[in-house]
This record gives sequence, C-alpha cells and structure tokens, in this order.
Amino acid sequence: MRALALLALACSSCFYVDYIQQGAGGQLEILTQGRPIDEVVRDPQTPLRTAMMLAEIPAIRDYGRSYGLNITHNYQKYVRINRPAAVWFVNAADPLSFTPRPYCFPIVGCFPGLGWFDEDDGIKFEQGLEKEGLDAQIRPASAYSTGGWFADPILSTMLTGGDDGLPYLANTILHESVHATVLIPDEQFFNETYASYIADVLTDHWIEIRFGPGSPEDLAHNLGNAFALPRTARTLATYDALKTLYAGKESREVKLKKKAQIIDELVTDLHLRKRPNNASLTEARLYNGGTEILREAHKACGDVRSLIDASKDLRREQFTKTLQEDLKPIGAWLAQRCRQKHH
Repeated sequence: MRALALLALACSSCFYVDYIQQGAGGQLEILTQGRPIDEVVRDPQTPLRTAMMLAEIPAIRDYGRSYGLNITHNYQKYVRINRPAAVWFVNAADPLSFTPRPYCFPIVGCFPGLGWFDEDDGIKFEQGLEKEGLDAQIRPASAYSTGGWFADPILSTMLTGGDDGLPYLANTILHESVHATVLIPDEQFFNETYASYIADVLTDHWIEIRFGPGSPEDLAHNLGNAFALPRTARTLATYDALKTLYAGKESREVKLKKKAQIIDELVTDLHLRKRPNNASLTEARLYNGGTEILREAHKACGDVRSLIDASKDLRREQFTKTLQEDLKPIGAWLAQRCRQKHH
C-alpha cells in the first residue's frame, strides 16, 4: 500500500511539473511576442478595426486607474495569437456535488480548474476527468490574468466584431484588472464574482460617458444583457435546485435520475445545444453567484471606488474555508469596512 501511495504521489507530481511547464511555455510565448500598442496602431498593415479598438485602450486604462484598479504595467502591448482562444479552461466536480476538484500550487494557492494553452491537451485532461467518473467541461477563454505576476498584454482574442466589441473589450480589461488589484489566494468564488461585479458596474458607466445613452454601443451592450441576465438567473435557479437535491437523503440512483430531469428542463427552457453538468453549473455560479451580496456591500459603501478601496484590505484570514461558497460574511465585512472609513 505504501508503494502504491508513493507511486500515486509521484504521478501527481509529474502531472504538476508537466502542467507548469506547458503554462510557462505558453506564457513565455505570449510575453515575447508583444508589440507596443501605439506602434501597432500606427502600423499601416494593422487592420483598421483592430487599430481603432487598440487606440481606445489608453483611455480605458486611465478610466480603470481612476477607480483604484492596478493597471500600472498591464495592457501596454498587443499580441496576435493564431488560435481561437487564449486558453482552454477545464474544471470538474462530483456528479452529485458542486464541490470542485481543486488544484493547489505553492505560493499562488488553490484553483477550481486549470487553463491549457493547447486545446488538445485540455481535451485530453477533460476526458481523463470524465474517466474518473467526474462531471467535467472544457471552454475557451479569450483572456486571463496573471494576477500581477507579469505585464498582461492585449490579446487578439479579446477583440471582437459588432457594436458590442468595445464594451466587451473594456469589460475584459476591467475584469482582469480587478484580479490584478484584489486577488485572495484560494478564494476563486469571491475573486471571480467580485471581478465580474466590479467590471460590469464600471463598464455600464464607461459606455455612458464614452458613447452616450442610446448609442449603438449602448444598445448592443444592453441587448446582450437583456439576453444573458434571464438565462443566468435560470441557470443559477437550476444550481440551487440541484444543490437541494444533492443534500437530501434519497439514494444515489434516485438523485441521478432527478438530476437528469432537472437538467433536461434547463436544456429545454434555454434551448441549449450543449448539456450542462455540475462542472459548468459550478462555473456559472463562480462568476455570478455572489452578485446580490456584493450589490448590498456596494450600497453600504456608497460608490464603487469606496467598495474597491475596502476590498483592498481583505485578507485570506477573513475567509473561513478554502474556496468558500458563502460570501455573506465577506459582504458584511466589506460594508463594515466602508462604514469605518467613512467615519
């Protein structure tokens, strides 16, 4: 048994070494390909739309900085990558639990999933998790943050077409800049929900002052929200229904049958082409599940700058668990911190 345990540990160590190597290689490739944004904008070979979008970035950076976001070295370079996504994110959970499979590293802490620079590697990893009997998913991500470890560039995958292209770019920059400003080790639920909330609030205001109400950008952004928000609410309701089911005393077989029925209803209601599972539902909650709690903290703080300033005082010690799901104590702490600063 001891030999088997040591072998398992060795295999686990080999996996982490291989993963870190692919991550380091992918990150190095991106860092060495960057060109200064002003140089790319002036280059006559740069497509017009790309140049126009990149020309907006200095102002977006200044806007985020005015709210206390840390954008000192980020988004000053542009990298064109020859793939449809920056990374492919893979996460997993037990079929009857929303507890994510965690991956922990020295210094940087634990994460509920892993990003892969090569899609095939990500697919193999997802398939391996499924063979273990886990619910797993892989999805493309147009951007990611190194959390201040490196100067993050603008990636070509962050530039999209349509009237919502600039709002999306601004939201992405602001979201990733929140990570570079407030990032609590081992607390991805807070980190992602918080970054999503702050970026969404700031993006709404940026569109208003940059383009004005009723502009094509404003209409496209609002139309996207009108489509996405009800779907997000319906998805989170499914998460809650399944969490109640999983906590019950029925047999595993009964729970799996009812789980399939609940997810069938979600697929039908939202006309989904890809069937959700615990991994994808966990991630939906990861980014959106704490919105109401943060909105209440925002109200207590009075303005988003005060909320960001209070959040900078957060430490890992304020969280009682790794990957903590209940953010009510954190919301109350942020509200109290704002009150203390106001007085």
